[in-house]
Amino acid sequence: MSQLLRNLPIAIRNFVDRFLEETEKHGDRLVLVPIIIYIVAFSGYTCYMHYTFKTYAWDLGIMTQSLWTTLNSGKVLYSTLEVPYGNPSGNFLGVHFSPIMFLVLPVYALYQSPQTLLVFQSFILAIAALPLYWLARDKLGKKTYGLAFALAYLLNPALHGVNTFDFHVEIFTPIFMLLAFYFVEKGKWLKATPFLALELITVEFAPILVFFFGVYFFAKRISKRSTARPKALTVAKRLVGPIIIMIVSVSCLYLALWTIQMINPLKTGAPSGVWRYWGSSIFEVGGNIIRNPADVVTILVTPVEKPYFAIFLFASVLFLPLFAPVELLLSVPWLFVAFLSDYQPYYQPYFQYSAFVLGQLFIAAVYGFRRLFQSEKGISGRGTMQRKVIGTMLAVNVLLFLAISPVGIPAFTNRTVRPYAINFTSDTNHIVELHKLLGFIPSDASVAAIHNIFPHVAQRLHAYILKWPLDYEVDYIIVDVRSPTYTWSVYGQTPDQIIVNLMNSGKYGILASSDGAILFKKGYSSPPEYFTPQIDILKYDALVVNSGRILWDYSSSSTRIISTDSDNSLGYIWFGPYRFFAPGDYLVTFRMKTANETSRLLLDIAANQGKTVIAQRTLNGTEFRKLNEWEDFTISFTIDVPTKLEFRGYCFTDNTLAELDYIRVEQHSSP
Repeated sequence: MSQLLRNLPIAIRNFVDRFLEETEKHGDRLVLVPIIIYIVAFSGYTCYMHYTFKTYAWDLGIMTQSLWTTLNSGKVLYSTLEVPYGNPSGNFLGVHFSPIMFLVLPVYALYQSPQTLLVFQSFILAIAALPLYWLARDKLGKKTYGLAFALAYLLNPALHGVNTFDFHVEIFTPIFMLLAFYFVEKGKWLKATPFLALELITVEFAPILVFFFGVYFFAKRISKRSTARPKALTVAKRLVGPIIIMIVSVSCLYLALWTIQMINPLKTGAPSGVWRYWGSSIFEVGGNIIRNPADVVTILVTPVEKPYFAIFLFASVLFLPLFAPVELLLSVPWLFVAFLSDYQPYYQPYFQYSAFVLGQLFIAAVYGFRRLFQSEKGISGRGTMQRKVIGTMLAVNVLLFLAISPVGIPAFTNRTVRPYAINFTSDTNHIVELHKLLGFIPSDASVAAIHNIFPHVAQRLHAYILKWPLDYEVDYIIVDVRSPTYTWSVYGQTPDQIIVNLMNSGKYGILASSDGAILFKKGYSSPPEYFTPQIDILKYDALVVNSGRILWDYSSSSTRIISTDSDNSLGYIWFGPYRFFAPGDYLVTFRMKTANETSRLLLDIAANQGKTVIAQRTLNGTEFRKLNEWEDFTISFTIDVPTKLEFRGYCFTDNTLAELDYIRVEQHSSP
């Protein structure tokens, strides 16, 4: 046994050596394996997110409607969503200079669905690992190192944040920048040119990225060492490519801003995002930044999320870019812009904007690794140390993936790392019922919907976000009172307020109501054609405990209960959960037990933060048939409009022991 233990490290080392040898031999094919796995996994995950109504009007709805109207309605890149909010033309190019959308059209046309965009997005983001692999393989001289950098890229939580947040044109930046850089480094300018041109038409910020691409190669070529003093003509030839890139980039930036303003004169010309502190136009912003260096330093590091984000980005590549300051220049534009803004999504890893920097950061990491182990003969022979650095980088990305990624551990729990709630858990029955309601809407009908339902109805000309007053008197309106977006405002009243106005207007009636999802039809006045009740079971974890306490009780349905504190039972024992319920008749069942015949409780249903009592019941200890055994007590109530409710328990006396297992709220009919 001791001999086996002594030989174990040798056996492991031999296995690792053989594994690395085979990997080195077949690296060019093996790199496709994690890429394919990534595409399949993220395509499935994001399509599932869409199916479960965790995609949104901004921006999957905008993208879907823009492409659909171009193909089917004769309107070019038209979306209704931002027409009331500063883009009266409705043309997407009036908000963002993104002619790349015309190249997305043929892909979308193959199968017109939001899911097509989500699958395409996963493919584009994953395939960028291929040129990164080529670059690392060639610069570091080992296919295994190339594979390691490709894997680190695919494991990066910032990449997952881009991939899982709807669909955006920023996804093209990593693949275009990596391909262009790889081919320029190989001296193949003609092959690089199409990718630089494509990047320039991605979005209005892209010309700035390409400009710094030119600056990098200009600086690199002008500082290139030579044994003999080069002739002026030789230097000029060497610099002509980067200079042309910089000139074209500046021209494209002006073209982008001019195009946006020509299509949408209301656009001020300010950089995208929130820049109120610095100014209202790109020139005013630039001038104020130059004149106020102290403010620049302060804003670059506040709030604390900015340095946290910077540490996260650099930690994911083991701070290797710091060893390649010249290549790090490629990452500066977006980091500078993001950190000078007060727009939080710019410096959080859960939005599309990380795509502006990921590819360039990994380029710098490759060069940083190279220079860390550089010798006169190329990469030095310190193989063990190199392997440790590579292994540490992969281990760090695995840990970040598990802890931070939107598809890591948090996604499969009731917790979430995103600024907005999006996780893997879903009420399957509710999702099915909501899809049934969508089936009642004809494909050619006009419809208004809340944020997370809009992408499902976006493939029509007259699809609108729900607002008040309505932009257009649509045929159908669909909401889901269970959705967190039911209370999201778009420059005005929230949907829960709008629905009350709508029902009071008498112009719309309920065509279908199912588990909190409601479909309204214009001019409809008959009973609902389809109804399934909204049923909520509220246990200890759904309610707010006040004077009570949470205890273990294995005779209860969930083994945990809310109990009065017998020493201080007077007052509200529990309240909450402040959830919305669809209009209709309800029966509420409180499952309770008591140890005191003298106990006296008040059970009620309240709205308006407890100010309006809808129904109540006084419960005396004598009403329990047996002490210390669970019994059901009911209250009926009716609401005419969707209402946020709480279910409260109040104890009138001290020294009372009363316990709650759960509250069952069941809808029996819809108006």
